[in-house]
Amino acid sequence: MSTHDGLRSWLTDAADSAIELAARHEISEGAHIFRTAIETAAAIPYEPQMLPVLRNLSRVANSERALKFAELAPSLRWIPSHRWDDEGQDRALCVLSDVFDMPGIEAGIMYVDQGCTYPLHNHPPQELYLTVSGTARWRFGGAEELVEMQPNMTLYNRPSDFHTVEAGETPLVAMYILWGAGVRS
Repeated sequence: MSTHDGLRSWLTDAADSAIELAARHEISEGAHIFRTAIETAAAIPYEPQMLPVLRNLSRVANSERALKFAELAPSLRWIPSHRWDDEGQDRALCVLSDVFDMPGIEAGIMYVDQGCTYPLHNHPPQELYLTVSGTARWRFGGAEELVEMQPNMTLYNRPSDFHTVEAGETPLVAMYILWGAGVRS
């Protein structure tokens, strides 16, 4: 099985879980859109790239999905977040939209090392997250306070909602999907 095939299988399973675990109908909608796209998306060749933050990959756990992610992670292309200039020391993204051709969707996997924060930000497209591993405190959905979220939970941001996350005692891994108005083509 190729890396793309293994990743596609993992993403399809994650989308199915997001649909099943959806706390809002918008989450189910976004997960359905992503699942339909990932099933037939053309693979885009890439070179794997690891970053220093993945030094704690062995601490990713909580579920079969998380363990499978830990197996796949070294074969993915990780980049530093454009929202924080740490050269991938504490935060990294695997931009799935650079791995599969999915017009109208921006998707990826966010990795935030334990005890680190992903910066407060917002953007025009709506967004869903599926937590894969790690307990973290999230600000989302227009709220101003942080709420603790466990693995296998979903959350939703309306267009332009400010959001952030603080990883707990283990690394946070979360899949994100942006869709609708404002998505880069």
